[in-house]
Amino acid sequence: MKIVVFLDVRSEALCTAVASEAATVGDSVELVHCHNSVVQVLRRKNKQQETVNTFICLITEKGSLKDAGVVYALFRRRIAVLSLEEGSIASPSIPLLETISSLHVDLSGGLLQAQLLAVKAFFSFNATVSQVIVFEGGDGVGKATQTRLLVNRLVDEGHRVSSIEFPSERNRYGELLREVLSGKKGGIQDLDPKLFSLLFSMNRFAFLPELQYWMCRGTKIVLDRYYTANCGHQASKFPEEERAGFIGHLQLMEVSWLRLPPANLVLYLDLPPHAAFSAMKADPNRGSLDIHETAQRAYKENVRKTYLWCCENMSNWFHTNCCDCAGSRLSREETHNKVYEMIERQIIPIE
Repeated sequence: MKIVVFLDVRSEALCTAVASEAATVGDSVELVHCHNSVVQVLRRKNKQQETVNTFICLITEKGSLKDAGVVYALFRRRIAVLSLEEGSIASPSIPLLETISSLHVDLSGGLLQAQLLAVKAFFSFNATVSQVIVFEGGDGVGKATQTRLLVNRLVDEGHRVSSIEFPSERNRYGELLREVLSGKKGGIQDLDPKLFSLLFSMNRFAFLPELQYWMCRGTKIVLDRYYTANCGHQASKFPEEERAGFIGHLQLMEVSWLRLPPANLVLYLDLPPHAAFSAMKADPNRGSLDIHETAQRAYKENVRKTYLWCCENMSNWFHTNCCDCAGSRLSREETHNKVYEMIERQIIPIE
């Protein structure tokens, strides 16, 4: 992997530390000094950097979210930023921004020592091995809850963990997706599944910088839905004999073309549609239901059937029945324990 570091740093000790630490994880390292304007340097180098197998970042000694260079790097160039300014605070809503505090560095040894330790932590890519773990299932089965419980458990075990819920409204495609899902563009049978799946793909593609950053940092990425959701929802709209081909095209599009990291473990939470719908109606935190959530039972059964086909025919898919033998729904803790027992040996341990 090639490492490209844009350096907005004056301290020779920090420059030396960056070069040294970057060399421990990169096959080659390029340091680009931003002595005048960070924005101008980033803009000038914008079209010259390869993104495949390349980690690009900005390390700034004084910059924060108040500075144009940091904002440009995060939101225009979409590259990781390490701010070494004392008191700079990271935000969960900006996962590409790291600070001394977000890297859990102690300031008791003085600012320079903390900055040196933060640089070391920033380039600590190999503490664990990255994996993408996905929760799938029909609406109302508890994907968000199980995502949160697994994230908390992995954090308690010492893993570096990040998470996203898809589709996300935090990018340019989110608002359009929400409009489509509200039914303003037609009912569920009126929407071309190929076009609909492409819209979801673009929503995920907008998070490629974050996903790539987490992957190279050895993060366990736990997702509430992923491209695997199209395998259940959109593929179910095709005749049975055409579904496998469509699923193959979905994976080609998102993994091979868009270069989204492949899902390593997919957990299908299986709950009868009538039980899931009752849970959605009883959820005080859920807003108005979308066209998938209010779809006819026949459609939801078809989605369930397609997901079950994926569990039987695709590698690393796990079927999780969310009911007991008597048909009663398991508690969220019981479901979590069941999930964890299924994948515990599949989770790559911390090195």
